[in-house]
Amino acid sequence: MPRVAVRSLIAVALAASMLPLPASAQQGVPAANCVKRSQLLERLAQKFHEQPVAGGLTDNGLLLEVYASRNGETWTLAMTLPNGTTCLVASGQEWQLRPLLTEYGPPA
Repeated sequence: MPRVAVRSLIAVALAASMLPLPASAQQGVPAANCVKRSQLLERLAQKFHEQPVAGGLTDNGLLLEVYASRNGETWTLAMTLPNGTTCLVASGQEWQLRPLLTEYGPPA
């Protein structure tokens, strides 16, 4: 993963990991915005030309992924449960990668 995406992904992951999953997804029954991960990958690639650009595991064992089109025109944020069910969290336009600072903290 490019270092440029790390800071943006961390902010998105923190926000998304605090969102509750739909009750039906928590119970293992797919909701309207939840599908098998393979189905989501196929649909995002075909309809929006999106591919995974960043991802990571949340503290509670969910796979958080950001998908984006090559030019960043569209993006999708999804979380995958251990059983393979993937739920859409958010989507939008104009995905932008931000440069990663070499040092953290306030300027000296």
